[in-house]
Order: sequence, then C-alpha cells, then structure tokens
Amino acid sequence: MGGTKVNDAERRELERYATEHVADGIVHYGTAGMSEGERRSFVEKLAREAIDEAARSMVHGGVTTPSAEEEEQIVRRLVATQLGLGRLQLLLDEDDIENININGCDHVWVKRADGTKERVEAIADTDEDLIELVQRAARAHHTGGERRIDSAKPIVDLHLSGGHRLSAMIEVSNRPCVSIRRHRLVDPTLDDLADSLTDELACFLRAAVRTRLNMIVSGGTDAGKTTLLRALAAEADPADRIVTIELSYELGLHELPHRHPDCVAWETREANTEGQGAVLMDYLVQRANRHDADRVIVGEVLGDEVVPMLNAMTAGKAGSMCTIHADSTEGTFGKIKTYASQSPKHLSDNAAAQLTAQALDLVIFVRKRPDASGLARRYVSSVRVVEDSDGPHVISTEIFAEPEGGGPAVHHLSMPPGLRDRLSDFGYETPLQVYGR
Repeated sequence: MGGTKVNDAERRELERYATEHVADGIVHYGTAGMSEGERRSFVEKLAREAIDEAARSMVHGGVTTPSAEEEEQIVRRLVATQLGLGRLQLLLDEDDIENININGCDHVWVKRADGTKERVEAIADTDEDLIELVQRAARAHHTGGERRIDSAKPIVDLHLSGGHRLSAMIEVSNRPCVSIRRHRLVDPTLDDLADSLTDELACFLRAAVRTRLNMIVSGGTDAGKTTLLRALAAEADPADRIVTIELSYELGLHELPHRHPDCVAWETREANTEGQGAVLMDYLVQRANRHDADRVIVGEVLGDEVVPMLNAMTAGKAGSMCTIHADSTEGTFGKIKTYASQSPKHLSDNAAAQLTAQALDLVIFVRKRPDASGLARRYVSSVRVVEDSDGPHVISTEIFAEPEGGGPAVHHLSMPPGLRDRLSDFGYETPLQVYGR
C-alpha cells in the first residue's frame, strides 16, 4: 500500500464505499446467532475486503492508496459504527483510558490510568448527533434493559458492556453533558492489585473475606473503590449465593460465572412518566433477606439504604460488603451517621453508632494520590477493625495504616484476639512486630 496519506475527500469516499459493502454483507449473510466476537470478526472481514477492492481501483486510477495505519483506522471506525457507539466506541476500546468527559460533541476530554488528561477529537458532528448517540446507548447498549433520555427525562445513568458507567444530561445543561467511568479491570483479583497492596495486606484481606467479615470500602471519587470491591468478592466461596444491589449495574459480578456461579444482580428503577413504578435501593436491600442471599453486596451506599444494609449485616448476612464515599476510615463512621439520620427511621447518632458496631467488622480506605512524577497512584491506605460503640462514637482500631512518606498500608496496631484467632483459621497469622504498639 502507499506511504502517502490519502486526503480527506479520498478517505471519506473510501469509508463510504466500505460502509456500504459492510452493510450489504450484513443484510445478505445476516449475523443472527453469532456471538459478539464472531460479529466483530465478520464485520472486520467485510471491511478489509472492501478496502482491498477499493485500493485496487485507486491504484489503477493513479490515486494515492491508504497506508496500513490508515486502513486499520478505517476498519476500527467501521466496527465501532456497526457494532458499538461510533467514535465514542473507539475511546471505550482504549485500555488505558479511565474517564471520558464530554461537554458537547466537540469538547471531549479523557483521563488515563497514569493520571494524565488530554483533549481528544470530537465524537459527533453536532450536539444533536451526540444526543442521538446517547439515546441509542440507552435503547440498545444498557445491559440492564432499555432506558430513555429525552425532554421528559433529561438525565440518565447507564451501564455499558465491559463494565463502563455512563451518566448523561441534556436540556438542564448548556450543552449535552456525558461522563463515562471506564473500568479497566473488570475481573480483578487481589494479586492483580499488587501495586495497591502489600503482600501482607493482601493476605489479610483474603482471609477476611473467607472468614466472612462484613466490610465497607470507603474512599474519594475515582479512588478505586469498585475495583477493590470486585477483587474482594473474587475471594468469596464460589458456592456462596450473592445478591448485588446497585443504582446502575456496575460491579458485573453476575457476568463472571467462573467466580460467582450463583449470583443475581438487582438494579434500582426510576419512576415512569406518571411517577409510578420506582424501585429504590433500600427496598431491594430489604428484599435480599427473602432470596436466600449468603452475601449482600451493595455497589455504593448513597443514603437511605445504609440502615437496611447494616440491618442485613446484623441479620446473619455475614461476609456482606459495600462502598461509600468518605475521606478516611474514621470519617466513614461520620458519613454513616449522616445517612442514618436522614433515613426514614431518623436514627440518632447513638443508635447509628450502635448499629454500625453490631454490623461492621472492617472499614477499608482507598486513596488516590499523585506520586513524585505527578502521575496518579491508588492504594489501600488504612484498615480499621470495628470493635464497639460508646454513645455516638464507634470504637475502632486502625490495624493497617499508611506509612510515613505514603504508600500502601502496613501493619500498625494489634488486632483484637478474637479476630486474630478467626483469621488464623484461614491462613493469616498476625506479625510479631507492629510499629504502633
């Protein structure tokens, strides 16, 4: 193939021809019954056939032919258009992208795994095209069934295949606003998070899951709470019946049958245009007791559901887990009290602290912080054992803490003897030396 780039007009004509060829091939041969991988391979094959045929004509006509790199770009665009979400799909397919923020069709920013941020090319020609793209995603690409976004419902949250979370707003923002949290690690284990955990902490957390401790993972936005929760869940007994409860499907444990063969995923439902049919998270948490769940895992506690979640933990759902937004392990208790006081039960601080102490065994804090080079680093910085309550206060011991200078938590203070004995049955022995005492 040629080494000189084709001009824009030639590229558009080549893409038009290839698009028509692919569309004709899909109509003629059909893709019913094909797996996603088979459909992708089929579309790629049709696209390459069309480009090869067009290139031969270009050679005979004395026109510049596309380079191998240009061919590959055209194939990727065609596959994205036919099977995915157009130009947006190309960003979703980049492994090192974690966040995509779209402030109108031509104002697109991405954040990469190393913490760098850059502006990329437009993903649609007009804002109207961007809205249609989101509407198409709501109709066909939300893994929990069709959702909608329009004048009557200008805000939508979606879960895309691959574990990506999309939030979009129209009409209530000056331009269509779309944010996508792209999860790079869909099926992580604690071993995969070696940069975020010491070997000892990984061993402790593995034993904690197998001991069926109730735990909450806290941290700031984009700190890695969901990734750690997935890795913790991967340590659960495959025989456990797991119920996951989320505002919008994100954990995806039900999509990992090799790890969780008996897993059912529940998602909240918004009210219809008549204001009927809403199913809230606190109600779903309550229902878990009637579905024989061994473990209840709430993707993120955002408010009222904190009380039924803690009640579920005290009702024999040992080994249950959830995440919450907080600024430290100790600050997690304050966030729980705030949510509990705002719930329909209006728990007092004393009652909230008592319920927390009865329900929770561990609070794990994940931190996102730039390293010396300015790139982002995520790691577990603190683990607290919940022991008791005293009035409005939760009594806890920080057994793993961030060392001086930062980095993954190391053993800090001794843990209660009863917990130490339980963990030793699952392979974790407390170190003889700890730097706290």
